Amino acid sequence: MIRRRGAAALATSVAAVAVAGCLFRSAEAPRFYRPAAAALDDPGSTSAAATGAALRVGSVHSAPFLRERVVWRSSSVEYGLYDQRRWFELPSRYVRRALIATLEKTPGIRLVQDPQALRLDVEVLAFDEVLAPVHEAHVALVITLRDGAESRLEHRFVAKAPIANTTGAAMAEAMGRALDEATRQAAAAVAAALGERSALPTAPRPR
Repeated sequence: MIRRRGAAALATSVAAVAVAGCLFRSAEAPRFYRPAAAALDDPGSTSAAATGAALRVGSVHSAPFLRERVVWRSSSVEYGLYDQRRWFELPSRYVRRALIATLEKTPGIRLVQDPQALRLDVEVLAFDEVLAPVHEAHVALVITLRDGAESRLEHRFVAKAPIANTTGAAMAEAMGRALDEATRQAAAAVAAALGERSALPTAPRPR
């Protein structure tokens, strides 16, 4: 009887280990992605332009849920996070690098580190895979151009790109296209604002 009980206990333990092993093997490992943005692949000039209005890129931040895990959205009110799909870096870092690369190539802008220069702050509102009604990548940015404590420009830019299929690679490719478009729009608006500012007559200095 003792031998039978021991054999039964051993069989139960082996079965439990086997089941645990199957469950462990079936857990899918995370997959990491990077937006296929042209601005990230071609970072632009290695030195600041010699001419143009001086501009400093300030803070680039995002909503707390826009982290490593890729965000999906099925409607304007329902969001979720993938368990396995993740970004190599935070979306805000991708936006910052893409925006700097685009600004460096934009005529009329000279990027500097001077704290007295106009400052461009950015908030990332969306970096999402939209599932319905249209499967597309969605990037939304709010830019604020500041002259000290005064706001010179505040604008929201939205860019979308269709996602070809349900794979993570297709999502990352589309997100890159949307990122390129959003940063292009933002850089063009900043250049226009800086051009208008430089065209204003300078007030004469008091004698």
